[in-house]
Amino acid sequence: MAVFVLLLALLRFLELFLINYNALGQCFQAEGSALLQLKRGFISSELDTWLLGTNCCIWEGVTCDKSRRVIGLDLSNRSIIGMISPSLFNLTSLHTLNFADNLFDQISIPDFGWDKLTNLISLNLSCAGFVGKVPTVISFLTKLSSLDLSLNVGLSFTSYPTFLRNMSNLRELYLDSVDLLAYGDEWCGALVNSTPVLEVLSMDGCSLFGTSCSSLSMLPFLSIVSLRDNNLDSSILDSFVNFSSLSELQVQGNEFKGVFPKQLFQLRNLKNLDISNNPMLSGSLPDFPEDNKFESLVLSGTNFTGNLPETIGNLKFLINLDFSTCQFSGIIPPSMGNLSKLVSLYLSDNNKLNGPVPRSIFQISGLVLLSLASNNFSGVVELEFIKNLKNLLYLDISNSGFSVSPWDENANSLSSSFPNLLFLGLAGCKLTKIPAFIKYQHQMHSLDLSNNRIHGEIPSWLWSISKLANFLPVDWFFSLANNNLIGEISSSICNLTRLWLLDLSMNRLTGSIPPCLFEEAFNLHMLNLRGNQLNGVIPNKISIKCELQTIILRDNKLEGLLPRSLSNCRSLEILDLGNNNLNDIFPYWLGNMSSLRVLVLRSNKFHGLVKPLDGNNETNCTFSMLHVFDISSNNFSGKLCGECFSKFKSIMVNKADATHNFENNLIGHYYDLDLFTIMNKGQLMTLQKFWKIFKSIDFSNNHFEGEIPLTIGQLISLQVLNMSQNYLTGKIPLELGNLPQLESLDLSMNSLSGRIPHELIYLHFLSFLDLSYNKLVGKIPSEGQFSTFPNTSFEGNEGLCWFPCNKSISYVSNTMTSPPGLDGMTIKNRGYMIMLGLLFGVGFGGCMAIIMVLDVMCYNKGRRSRSS
Repeated sequence: MAVFVLLLALLRFLELFLINYNALGQCFQAEGSALLQLKRGFISSELDTWLLGTNCCIWEGVTCDKSRRVIGLDLSNRSIIGMISPSLFNLTSLHTLNFADNLFDQISIPDFGWDKLTNLISLNLSCAGFVGKVPTVISFLTKLSSLDLSLNVGLSFTSYPTFLRNMSNLRELYLDSVDLLAYGDEWCGALVNSTPVLEVLSMDGCSLFGTSCSSLSMLPFLSIVSLRDNNLDSSILDSFVNFSSLSELQVQGNEFKGVFPKQLFQLRNLKNLDISNNPMLSGSLPDFPEDNKFESLVLSGTNFTGNLPETIGNLKFLINLDFSTCQFSGIIPPSMGNLSKLVSLYLSDNNKLNGPVPRSIFQISGLVLLSLASNNFSGVVELEFIKNLKNLLYLDISNSGFSVSPWDENANSLSSSFPNLLFLGLAGCKLTKIPAFIKYQHQMHSLDLSNNRIHGEIPSWLWSISKLANFLPVDWFFSLANNNLIGEISSSICNLTRLWLLDLSMNRLTGSIPPCLFEEAFNLHMLNLRGNQLNGVIPNKISIKCELQTIILRDNKLEGLLPRSLSNCRSLEILDLGNNNLNDIFPYWLGNMSSLRVLVLRSNKFHGLVKPLDGNNETNCTFSMLHVFDISSNNFSGKLCGECFSKFKSIMVNKADATHNFENNLIGHYYDLDLFTIMNKGQLMTLQKFWKIFKSIDFSNNHFEGEIPLTIGQLISLQVLNMSQNYLTGKIPLELGNLPQLESLDLSMNSLSGRIPHELIYLHFLSFLDLSYNKLVGKIPSEGQFSTFPNTSFEGNEGLCWFPCNKSISYVSNTMTSPPGLDGMTIKNRGYMIMLGLLFGVGFGGCMAIIMVLDVMCYNKGRRSRSS
């Protein structure tokens, strides 16, 4: 009996299999042929099951209905390269068509045949590499419910309103990165008039403009709206105040100004709100009702102020909270500990949050990301609190005002009780030693212990954790900058084979630079060892696999030659070797490095000429992409190279044109690295994030002679020019008036002659000028910025005078400073005292002769004084 029942079951199963096989396996021959012809149009694809003689209904990506018609074609993410064959449009029963995430590189969407696909309900061509105009014929697909053309950069509409005219059934519209170039009434009006049942609208980065879009309120079913990275006005936010069905609103990265409408926080169905990266948008938080549905609330990068309300604890469904880079003040309410579903919490960079951090924050067991960095908290945070956060991967409590207790007791037990972190930021936490639990963090890829009070030698275990080197999932970031570390840098550091950034700056480290950092650390992109006591030479066997983008070795005791193999670092953007004892000629071999933007050699012992080497193209002084060129306080000599200035192409374009190449630069995305120090407006300044738009040339305190090249007038985006303390002669070039961005000009302590060019009055950004101690004559201009400059800008030029020229600039003045390099009492005031003593001692005639001798001696001494 049991066998009989089993046989009946098998027969029934076979019957059902044959029925389904007949329904799904026997596709129409014409449609199978159309699919194979479509495949032949692809140069490359992943469609191995599409074979002649097999049933197309069981091919990957193909869906058939019961009548054996092909109704679905999903070829997304198949690495397809090639063309779309017209045979596609023979599949007239298609309901869904998906070509998303392929490689139709720079080809147009077919502009014919779409009108045959009258049954199409869903069309997805997103992120497939299409360019050109969106075919108007697609608008005849009147049954379309979902259309996705997003992330095809270079795609645009002939007429956006016309395209939507027949799409009354459209419920989902995704046009991210498609260029609409439309204003409020146009794009809003087209949606309202043509898509009355629209539920999802995504138009990120579509070049949308406008100050009004009130008609959006006429779309009653709209629930998900994403308008990120456009140029919309904040008045559009008022359009959503009465959207009772709104569940998601993303409008980050616009040009919103004014006050955010609080009513939006009160929408009962709103789950996700992101208004980040609108720095001119202000507002404050409301009292949140208990029946809210918020799951994600992102206000980062806005100008929100005020306290965090106690009712923030009512956001019981909240998963993601990001209030970073705002202006909130007051304490963190203890009720925030009630957010039991919270996964990520960002309160960093508010600067005004204060008081102790509630311990309840460290009891939200589901937290994966926690950032409290850069605030003004107080008290002590015990690292022991962190052990409750078992899922934590990212922890940043750097520079938050409180002290961190390292909790090193029974450190051996920490491996099981402490979460396995990927990122740990403990910068500025008043630590006096490296917490021992780090020894057991085998998954960590980013560690920041900078700006603490850690002293002694770097423990050997930090470099010798074999598991750390073997299991690193991503590139590693490591900083111990600005502590009190001593000893040498161990070569064991190169065990961290995926080290991406190393910052040991501002310590008291000694010894030489481990050669392996240049010879073996092939993944290292950023190296900062400035402000130590390192000696010896820079390793001279730099690998051809060098990936370094930033090298900062300034303020050490390095000596010897600059390695020629440095040119192997073809991605190098920043090289700062200032204030060492390097002794070499000018490094012409760096001139053709196309990535080099910053070259700082100041305060070394470089010498010789700075000009192209005749007949040697590989060593020509090109440096076409330099933004900052600082060779001050060395022993360079000879005439300034006019040809070199004419090759600084990056300083010959407007700032806005010169910065776009740096948008994808890795520097600054994760770390505020002190990049380099230059002399600007008479003072040393350190540039961090603004180096990409900063243009500076400093040749000061050398032995250059001859005239200032006229070609310098071509550097129209130059902001700082310093050629002081040289032996330059001739006139100040009129062409300097062609530098509209110039903010600082220092030509002091040379032998320049002639008049001050009247063209300089048109330099409207010029805020610092020093022409002192030259041989200039004539009237000092009084127009423009010249009315703001003090007498010290012109002293030491006996032939200069203010208008009217009835007397020259007083050479002896108690308001004038001495030339650079002389400390204490100024030369001029010393002159007064000497003169008074001599007048009483040897008589007026003898005293005048002595004064003249002393005056010349003091002037020459000050003129040739070298500042470091």
